[in-house]
Amino acid sequence: METIIKLAELKLEQFVQGTNNNWLIFSTLPESKQHSSGIDGDVILNALKAVEIIDADLDVVIDAAYDYSYSISTDNKLKLAFAKSKHADKGSALDSLKCVTITYELGDLKRNGDYYRVIARDNLGAELHRTNPLTLDQIDKVISTFDSTRDVSTSGYVKYEIKPDFIVN
Repeated sequence: METIIKLAELKLEQFVQGTNNNWLIFSTLPESKQHSSGIDGDVILNALKAVEIIDADLDVVIDAAYDYSYSISTDNKLKLAFAKSKHADKGSALDSLKCVTITYELGDLKRNGDYYRVIARDNLGAELHRTNPLTLDQIDKVISTFDSTRDVSTSGYVKYEIKPDFIVN
């Protein structure tokens, strides 16, 4: 079974400046099956001319036929490399990539009891907060806290996504 998410839905963990390329390291793909290498072809970046590589090649000059190279390995984190001339800095890279979608295979999912996760996003869709597994009563308190502390006239409104918590086998 596959799922599709926007690159903007992943948390940026690190911006790396290499000799040939810069690259972005994003959080793990949610509920993804574990990958054995950076070249198993199970992850597809849509709307990009990109090639899948192994982690060790993130700083190797990218083939002229592609604009980006990316790797997913056993840590299930997306590492997206681009030539230094492609984007001037981390901000311009993130801005140009925000609408890119990622298609990948889900792992073998097993429900984690009656636990759920809530993701709070601002009105632009940027993630503000992601909870650990909680009961629905606990989630109600999280949402109430966000709603009572956020000034919508200056910081916009909050959207919530509630989904069951899964253990990936």
